[in-house]
Amino acid sequence: MKFTTLAGVMGGGASSPGFVGHSKHNITQGKFILGDGGLLRMVWMPKMLKEELKDRIVARGKAMGIPDLFDKIADETVGITEEEILPFLQEKGHPALSMDPIVG
Repeated sequence: MKFTTLAGVMGGGASSPGFVGHSKHNITQGKFILGDGGLLRMVWMPKMLKEELKDRIVARGKAMGIPDLFDKIADETVGITEEEILPFLQEKGHPALSMDPIVG
């Protein structure tokens, strides 16, 4: 998704299913999208951000009962489309694959 498209979806404070605006450190907080599964929903992040937050993601994953969560999250080295990352998520057994969908 291009930034201009994203800005159009999120601009003006409108709520859009599947999109949340927040700080990068909020991702690893206990209340991050808690009602939707929290950090266990995270299937992809830019590699740079993932590496920056590694210690926090590892700690939060352990607290959530998934100590290897960091290794289950895809980044651009795996792919950038759903079709590219799905085999990786399946191979790693990402917890989001067994969750109910957020949107129907």
